[in-house]
Amino acid sequence: MKLKNKIRSEEGNILIMSVVIMGLLVATGMGYMQWAADEGRDSAFEEATVQAYFLGQLGVIEKGLRFLRNSEPSDLPQGTVLLPPRNNVKRKIRPNKKGQIEYYGNYVDTKLERVTNLGDGSVFQRSDTYDVSSTGEVTFNSHMNSDKEIVVRRTAMMRARLRSFANYMYLTDNETTIFNEIIWFWSPDTLYGRTHSNDFIGIKLSPQFYGPVSSSQGEFRELNANPWFAYDPLFNVPKVYFPTEATAIRSNANPFVSTENGLWMIRIELADGVANIMRYPHGGDPDDLEHVTSVGPLTWNAIFVDGDVEVYGELAGNLTIGCAGDMWLIDNIKYPNANFRGIWLDDQDPGGMLGLVSEKNIIVRDNWANGKRNSQAGNSIIINAGMVALGESFTFQHQNDDWELYQGPEPDERGYIRLKGAVTQMRRGYVHRSNHTGTGYGKSYNYDFRFDERPPPFYLEAMDENGHGLFDIISWGEKDAVKGSSGINR
Repeated sequence: MKLKNKIRSEEGNILIMSVVIMGLLVATGMGYMQWAADEGRDSAFEEATVQAYFLGQLGVIEKGLRFLRNSEPSDLPQGTVLLPPRNNVKRKIRPNKKGQIEYYGNYVDTKLERVTNLGDGSVFQRSDTYDVSSTGEVTFNSHMNSDKEIVVRRTAMMRARLRSFANYMYLTDNETTIFNEIIWFWSPDTLYGRTHSNDFIGIKLSPQFYGPVSSSQGEFRELNANPWFAYDPLFNVPKVYFPTEATAIRSNANPFVSTENGLWMIRIELADGVANIMRYPHGGDPDDLEHVTSVGPLTWNAIFVDGDVEVYGELAGNLTIGCAGDMWLIDNIKYPNANFRGIWLDDQDPGGMLGLVSEKNIIVRDNWANGKRNSQAGNSIIINAGMVALGESFTFQHQNDDWELYQGPEPDERGYIRLKGAVTQMRRGYVHRSNHTGTGYGKSYNYDFRFDERPPPFYLEAMDENGHGLFDIISWGEKDAVKGSSGINR
C-alpha cells in the first residue's frame, strides 16, 4: 500500500514538473519568436539604411552632377535649383531571399546650391563651387508587423567646383612644334602640380611627376623612358577646350587699353599696390616712355591691351593682365613675400594673385634683366603668376636658330625660369634649345597650390569641346544622421 502511494506521489510530481517545463518551453519559444522578430526588423532596418544612402548618392550623380556637366559655365545658377526625382515615382527594391520583406525607394529633395561664402574673405570672386544634395528614402514593412510601414531617409552630399585653367600646373593643346618636333619631358624635369595635354605627351629618360598626369590620347610617346609617377597616369580623358579669345578678361577689363592699331607698345609696371600703364612707339626707343594712367588699388581687377604689352614688377593685390598680341616679360614679376627663388613659405600670404593671359604668345625678353649673354649680370627671371598663351606658346626670345636676324654667344645659357604659378599654352614652346651648345633657360617650376581653390581674377574656365564645364569633386559624404519614422535611430 505504501509502495502504491509512493508511485502515485512521484507520478504527480512528474506531471507537475512536466507542466512547468512545458510552460518554460512555451515562454522561451515566445521570447525567441519576439527576439527573432526584433532581429528581423533590425536587419531589415540596416538593409534599408544602406539602400537609402546609395539612393541618395544615385540622385547626386544622376541629377546633380549631370546638371553641372551639361551646363555651360555662363549658364550655371547663381542660387539654389531644385531637381526632380527619378521619374517622380518610387521604385520597388528587391524583397529579401524569403520574400518576407519588401522595400520601396527613390531619391527625393535633390537640389543644387551655389556656395556663396567660401571662408576666404573674397567678396569680389564669383564662386563656382556648388553643393549637391539628394535624400534617399526607403519604405519597408515586416511580415511580423505588415500593417506598420517604416521609412528610412539618408541624405548624400557632394561639393564640386568648376575647374579653371589655373587648376593645371601644366596644360597644353599640342605637344609638338609647328615643325612637328616633339618637345620631351626628360630627366631634369620635375612637376609638382596637375599635368594634362590634349596631345600625346613625350617622355624621355626619367622625368618625375608628383601631381596627376592625364592625356586625351591613349598612350605616351616614349624614348628610353623610365618616368616616375606619384599617381597612375590617366588616358583618353576629355579634351580641354582652348578658346581663341579671353572673353571674361575683355569684358571685365578696366581699363581696356588701345594701342591705336599697333602704333604703341604698352608697358605695365606693377609697384606699390598699383599698375602703372605707360607706352612708347612700337619698334622705337623704350626710353621714350610716356605715362598713360595708373590703376589701383588692385582688389579684383583686370586690364586688357588690344595689342602687344610688356609686363614687370612686384604685385600687391589681385590682378589679371590680358592682351590681344604678344606679352613680353621684361623682368621679374613677383609677389612681395617671394624670395630670390620666387617662392614663399606655405603658411605665408604672398601678398598677391596674378594672371597673365595672351591671345598670342608669352615671351621672355632677351635682355640683361633676364640673364642675357650667359647671365653676365647674374640674373634669371622670377614669375609668380598663372600664365595662359591661347594663340601659341610660352617661350623665349632669340633662340639662335635664325642666322639672318640674330646670333648670340656660344653657349647662350641665361639662367633659370623660376616659376611659381601655372602655365597653359596652346602649343608647347621651347624654353631651352641645343643651339650654340645650349641656348635659353633651365626650368624651376613649382605650382601655386592656392590656384586649386581660387584662380586669378576673371581667369579662363575649363570646358570640354561641347562647351560644358569640367568639375572637380571637392568632398563627398552624408549630410544628416540616419532616422526612421518608426522611432528607431541608428
